[in-house]
Amino acid sequence: MKILFRRSNAGRSTGGRDLYRLPRHINTCMRPLLLSTALLFVNAAFAEVGVTDREIVLGQSTALTGPLAPVGLEFSGAAKAYFEKINTEGGIHGRSIRLTTVDDAYVADKTAKNVTQLIEQEKVFALFGLLGVANTAVALPIATEARIPLLFPMNGEPTLRKVPNRYMFTLTAGFDDEISKIVDHLLTIGVKRIAVAHFSNPFGNAIKAAAEQALEKKSLKLTASVSFDISGGTTVAAATQLSKVAPDAIIVGAVAAGAADFISAYKKTGVNAQFLTFSGVGTDVLVKKLGPASAGIVVSQVVPYPWAPTNPLVRDYQALMKAGGRQEVSYLGMWGYISARTTVEALKKTGRDLTRERLVTTLEGMRGLDLNRYLLDFSPSNHHGSRFVDITMIGPNGKILK
Repeated sequence: MKILFRRSNAGRSTGGRDLYRLPRHINTCMRPLLLSTALLFVNAAFAEVGVTDREIVLGQSTALTGPLAPVGLEFSGAAKAYFEKINTEGGIHGRSIRLTTVDDAYVADKTAKNVTQLIEQEKVFALFGLLGVANTAVALPIATEARIPLLFPMNGEPTLRKVPNRYMFTLTAGFDDEISKIVDHLLTIGVKRIAVAHFSNPFGNAIKAAAEQALEKKSLKLTASVSFDISGGTTVAAATQLSKVAPDAIIVGAVAAGAADFISAYKKTGVNAQFLTFSGVGTDVLVKKLGPASAGIVVSQVVPYPWAPTNPLVRDYQALMKAGGRQEVSYLGMWGYISARTTVEALKKTGRDLTRERLVTTLEGMRGLDLNRYLLDFSPSNHHGSRFVDITMIGPNGKILK
């Protein structure tokens, strides 16, 4: 049977009835059902891309292979575990969350292709948890043009954060906050001959610039700096070069195996120095790669200590990992968990009538959000939730001390 709808005659009073009238030959008892069906089709036509009655689709490009795989996998694994927990509890207003994760191996060109694919082919509602400075930099204009929220990338590059953008939100403190805390720590204990050893890429350059800025505020300058390729081919040469200067402290602007390899190469020169690095390094990677030689390395952190049993947020994260059969926890996992949890809070607050623009407006209104002792504060002029930085040290047994 073919069903037709016709509009009421122009100027004719509808008496408060629907503007669309069914033909007279359709049985009266069928009319409510047919009208309901029509409304469903109308709603579907105007639904936001990446949102259906059953799910919300998020897209992530991150390093699942390559030198930063340990970082990407730890963050992404914890985030997915939390999304899955929410799904088992009924989802967000009846919708489950589906996180589609694709590998970019920490290569910016691959990130750009992945993000384009996620938007155009996978039809994601928002992007989540990208990894890397250059990677976020190439993804941001693509997301902005498509007016798609880019939520909580692992990127603390200050310049990128300072450019106002309606669609990008970050969760944690930036590189400038972390390095400033590290410099303050060194000056407090009387260390002033400070060098930087960093990857020769946009991320490493950002760490060096943050160190120069922090020292300049104290009327000081870097004693020296060296860069080395992420592939490791120039690591030994850079370590040898810096050992000739013999700084008292070295801030390492590298991550995962790259950071561990530089520290190992420098230690082999026989010249002593205090090593310091930042949150994204992957502390567990340092411990596994360096063993006892990791003792004494100082690491700044941007999320709470994940072994604190008195912190309710930490207990929730630990319980999530245990439920998934994982006894080990980590700072990177904590970071992924908090990022996912904040995303869920924003989606819940936005409501059932979910659109990208409404989500952005919701995030901008999330002021003073307390995730059990981890405070986040967003506003229309501030899309960066926290400036929390903690200083930790790797102990002689590989345990993180604070």
